[in-house]
Amino acid sequence: MKNTLTLLFLLSVVSVHAQKTIAVVKDTDELSLNIKKLNQTYTENDFSLWDSLFADDAVIYINSSKMDKQTVLAGFKGHHSIFNDIQIPKTRAQTKYYKDGTIWTNNWFTWMGTGNKTGIRYSNRGNFNFMWKDGKIVKLDCFFDNTPLNMEIAAQ
Repeated sequence: MKNTLTLLFLLSVVSVHAQKTIAVVKDTDELSLNIKKLNQTYTENDFSLWDSLFADDAVIYINSSKMDKQTVLAGFKGHHSIFNDIQIPKTRAQTKYYKDGTIWTNNWFTWMGTGNKTGIRYSNRGNFNFMWKDGKIVKLDCFFDNTPLNMEIAAQ
């Protein structure tokens, strides 16, 4: 009985440690660096890199609302007429290369901007998840609090 319990314990320990790797994670690869560049060019109101990296038929969700590439780019460009001194001082990006060929870059950041109408300085954390195919972003899931945007639009 004691040997059976010892064997069961050893098997459970081995099975916990025998998990398979399903993805390789990188944070200094070209895709991760491109996402950090997207943040930088966004703050500079330059969307040429955005336009070139996104597939024309990319599917984008902003807080669960489905949008197309042109609508999203126009919206992000519009931030610069609603806010000034836009900054993304803290960003982290890492790309997961899954064994099935799927590639996702996860981006966590802090967005900051001052409302043109209210003068309020906002700080807002966000999480964007980019799916890549053939070197293009084909899907983007964005999660952030849109309260600052709503407050500035209401003040217009």
